[in-house]
Amino acid sequence: MRLLSVKVIEQAVHVSGRDLVIQVKVLHVIKTLGLGGAETNLLNLTRSLDTSKVQCHVGYSGSGQLQEQFRKSGIALTQYATGEHRLKSLATFAIVRRLVQYIRRHQIDIVHTHNFSAHVWGLLASRLTGAALIEHVHDQRYTPRQELIRGFGTIAQYRYARFLRNQSDRVVVLTRRSAADVIRSRIARQDRVIVLPNGIPLSARITSGRCAVRKELGIPPNAVMILICARIEPAKNIQLILRIAGAVKRAVPSLVFVVAGSGSHLEAYRRQCKVEGLDSLIRFVGYRADIEALMAASEIFLLPSFLELHSIAVLEALRMQLPVVISNRVGCNDEMIQSGWNGYLCDPYVDAQWISTLSELAINSEARERVGRNGQGTCRDHFDIRSTAAKFEDLYLELAFDGKRG
Repeated sequence: MRLLSVKVIEQAVHVSGRDLVIQVKVLHVIKTLGLGGAETNLLNLTRSLDTSKVQCHVGYSGSGQLQEQFRKSGIALTQYATGEHRLKSLATFAIVRRLVQYIRRHQIDIVHTHNFSAHVWGLLASRLTGAALIEHVHDQRYTPRQELIRGFGTIAQYRYARFLRNQSDRVVVLTRRSAADVIRSRIARQDRVIVLPNGIPLSARITSGRCAVRKELGIPPNAVMILICARIEPAKNIQLILRIAGAVKRAVPSLVFVVAGSGSHLEAYRRQCKVEGLDSLIRFVGYRADIEALMAASEIFLLPSFLELHSIAVLEALRMQLPVVISNRVGCNDEMIQSGWNGYLCDPYVDAQWISTLSELAINSEARERVGRNGQGTCRDHFDIRSTAAKFEDLYLELAFDGKRG
């Protein structure tokens, strides 16, 4: 497929004597449509793009909780595989073939990849069809190895990432720190690397009130509720909560931790809480679809991750005017949070910092209100999905019609 050039567009505009609206066709390739950060970010983005400028298609390999939301939003969906498949499997050939056929049949201009496996498959399909390629890095594929090991991150699949250097027309990263890692490691030239943070809709949709949620969870009206929304995996540092909860409660007796999310360690942590007598202090409620309602019922949002890039849950908490207590030197946390002003930053390896910060914040409702209000302003000013979508529209147009491809 031949890409149009700026000169061709200018000639068309000159001949027509009026503005010419060109619709770019973009195929997003992602592994599943589950409830991960990349999937939620993609749903927010595709819903916010101007459909007169961008026609979105989404290719995925397995359904998930978000599939119906994509469908209801009018996004064209194509399932390129069923179930989970490894890169080093015969399924890769069939997946790439299906993507190539879809790109040609729908005259896709740009392949926009998410997740590492999806990126490899999308890269091969884009090179076989001549479509431009955007590599959107939502995961830890370019995080320094020692940092991954220390933070209990997955290493196995990412060992192939560096063999794909300089293959993408643009590499979109979520943080300035990630951009520095990509450029320093020579994964891509500096002029091809773009920092575009996640964005979320600024309006929240709450279906149940504070009292109803607390009643359901058995939390007294006067208790300080500290909410954690995360996958229950080692990299999220949930063990820290089990270690510090008792100390925080001694400072603030009317206190409850609520942990929402599923994952491989959920049942193990539930058993540990029961054995240690913490099950009334720490409630593991599993997967919840009503995260906004949980946030509306909470006083503090907590996320002590070892590894993170740009948490959607943190942005949602900021939007809800909920003061956030999150890890320093992790992902973009230090880039968006000024500790004590619009949130709090603590060292994920130093328990005492979390005990002190949470105890003081739980006692001080005035500080919670002030910091929450400032955090909401940060979200409004810097993480509006409409602004993010507009920047992607510009990027799509640049790639589809520039003719130079980087």
